[in-house]
Amino acid sequence: MDELDALRKENAQLKQQLEESSRLIKGLPDLMFTLSREGVFMDYAAMGLPLYRSPEGFMGKSVHEVLPEALARQITTACEAAVGTGERQTLEYSLVLEGDEHHFEARMMRCCQGEGVVAFVRDVTRVALVEEALRNREKELERKTVGLEEMNTALEVLLKKRSRDKKALEEEILFTIREMIHPWIEKLKGTRLGSRQMAYLEVVENNLSTIARPLVQTAPSYQLQLTPSEIEITNLIREGKTNKEIADILSLSVKTIETHRKNIRRKLGLTHSKTNLRALLSASLTPSELE
Repeated sequence: MDELDALRKENAQLKQQLEESSRLIKGLPDLMFTLSREGVFMDYAAMGLPLYRSPEGFMGKSVHEVLPEALARQITTACEAAVGTGERQTLEYSLVLEGDEHHFEARMMRCCQGEGVVAFVRDVTRVALVEEALRNREKELERKTVGLEEMNTALEVLLKKRSRDKKALEEEILFTIREMIHPWIEKLKGTRLGSRQMAYLEVVENNLSTIARPLVQTAPSYQLQLTPSEIEITNLIREGKTNKEIADILSLSVKTIETHRKNIRRKLGLTHSKTNLRALLSASLTPSELE
């Protein structure tokens, strides 16, 4: 009698455990399927979730009869692997349910004394959509970043050109005052001018000096001997540009740049010197100071 009571108690506990396990399984937000090793549907629990086919359309049938062939092959391969290795297999796939594409994740484990597989299938459509939206957002941000980098590069080029153009204009103004206006002022001073004319000439000279003064202060001393074209070339040499690069920038021939370069060296007293022209220009020194 004692053994019978113990057996009854053990059966009651086992039944309670099975009921608790069943409640836990039914509380999961997943579809559950039991399949044979060969991929035949043996049981299921839908938990109120939509199914690809009605139970009558898949129970007792092979996955090859129910699902798209490519997916069926994946499932049978996973079933065999789960039964053969005892390790959990995970599949991700998509199916059309009620006219909409859904994404699923299936986790498959060995069961039924090693003769079958239990598969927990979760609808991860929302997660997949969020991930896709994030990927699209990342691509958009990457595209905008590339666009901003290209814009910054273009702005840097424009600012550099603007600075070079501004410097070239200042140098041309200084050269014009020094070489084309000032000599004639000196010639006029040597003529017979009345006091009023001389006063006017002095005003002109003072105004030109006022214009030229800031340009002279910012210009390296060697530029005072050079033409505007030569000054423009020295600026590019100082930046490390080659003769070919300078020719391309100024739309001139390489031979013309070489001629200008020789004239620059001559005016700076470097004709018979091994002094590096770029080093001298970068330091804004005279040849004697560089030595």
